[in-house]
Parts: sequence; structure tokens; C-alpha cells
Amino acid sequence: MSRRGQGLLAEIERDALDDRVSLAMTLRKCVALGGQTRIAELRDWASSELSGFRRDDEIPEYRTIHVPLKIDGLTVAGQMRGQQISAFELPDVAHDVVSEELKLAHGVGDLQGLVRNAVRSGETSVKLSPAGSAELMTLMNHQLQGSGQTVLALYWDVSIARIDGVLEQIRTTLVRLVSEMRATMADDESMPSSEQAAQAVNVVLRGGKRHSITFTAAQAGSGGTAHIEPSSNAEESGWTKAATVWVVIGVLVAIVGVYIAYRQWHG
Repeated sequence: MSRRGQGLLAEIERDALDDRVSLAMTLRKCVALGGQTRIAELRDWASSELSGFRRDDEIPEYRTIHVPLKIDGLTVAGQMRGQQISAFELPDVAHDVVSEELKLAHGVGDLQGLVRNAVRSGETSVKLSPAGSAELMTLMNHQLQGSGQTVLALYWDVSIARIDGVLEQIRTTLVRLVSEMRATMADDESMPSSEQAAQAVNVVLRGGKRHSITFTAAQAGSGGTAHIEPSSNAEESGWTKAATVWVVIGVLVAIVGVYIAYRQWHG
């Protein structure tokens, strides 16, 4: 086996591509990879995926889903369950903090547990309550006084398929990180450099552009070099060549025009 198929990066690649391997275990290896390459952002991302995100502004876009808000309650006619409501029906204080947009901050273990428990119970969705839901229900019931209605529960009704989709996005992100590192590594390398790992993090987690990386190609007997260029550069360079041709033509036309005017001026 070549060195490319050995080491921690190869393990992460194999695990991420195998749905039977625990996603949590693969993320722990990614934390270790972040330590070996000295990339704090890689360690932080994998750690947050494992234990959960503490701040909303840290939650990746693929963890944001749109789901219905629902309530359970009592009316004069009896009990109601799963009645969908608009976020605008909530008390005014909640309009800026609760909506049909849900950011799943849970760690992967919790997300997998939600899906597993729902399947065991024969359910196709799980109920997740917004922060401060008890206080919101108190306000709602205060506003409903005299109407014969009482709110007993306020929650997002989240399909387990949506949660599974988020878990698949996390696994796909791991594969993308590995592939970005692989693309800038020589064939006999098993571990990315700090620069290569940092670029992968920038492209995959931040949505940044690829940059050219030069590495020594081991298969070149004279120690030659190879260049990895961003894929978008091909289009950019094509446009640049065309633009250069037209600029040269424009300059030549201008020179000819000046020469003709000079001859006419001097008779």
C-alpha cells in the first residue's frame, strides 16, 4: 500500500465514505488531524459538530432548516394537537427570535439519538421547543384569556428525514475537506502540511477561493515541482488572453492612426 493510503487522513477518508462507520468517531479523528496540522479552525469545527454549537453565528449553513411551528392545546371543543401556526401569531417579543427557520445546534450524537428514538417509537418527526417556550406559552395564554383556548406546548415539528439530511451534509463536508487536501498533496504524502490543511478549511468551511500551491513531486528524480491551480483560473485566463489580444489590436490601430495624422500634417 502506498503512503497515500496510510495514516490519519486516509482513515478519515475511508470512514467518511462508509455509512456504517460512526460519524462521531470520524469527527474525533478530524479533531486529531487538526492538532497534527496545527489548524485550530479544523479542530474547533469538528469539536462543535461533536458537542454542539454554542453560538448561532457559528452554526454552518447546512444546519439551518425550515420547519413548521406547531402548538398543542385545549379548546372548548376538546384537545388539539399539531396545529400549525405562523411566527407572527406569537407574542411581539418573540418575532425576532422565533421563526420557521431552525438552526440545529445539537451535536451529532444528539441528532442521531433523536432520529433513533423516533424510529423506535414509530414516529416520522421529533418535537423541538424554542428557547424560552415556557415563557412564550405564558404570554400566549394571557392573551387568550376568555377565549376558551389554552396552549399546552409550542414546538418545531422536525421530520427525521431533515435531520438525516443534516447528518449526511456533515459527512459530505468531511469528504470535501479530505479531497481538498488530497488535491494539493504529492502522491507519496500521507499527511497534509499546515498550509494545505488551512487552504482546505478556507475553501470548504469558509467558502473561499482556491490558491496555487507548489509542492515537491517525489516521483521526479531531479526533485521537480508541480503546481496546483484553482479550477476557476482556466476561465479567468481564457478571458485574459482574449482581452490582451484586443488591447494589442487597439494599440496598433492607435499607432497607425497617429502615423497617418503625422504624415498628413507634414504634407
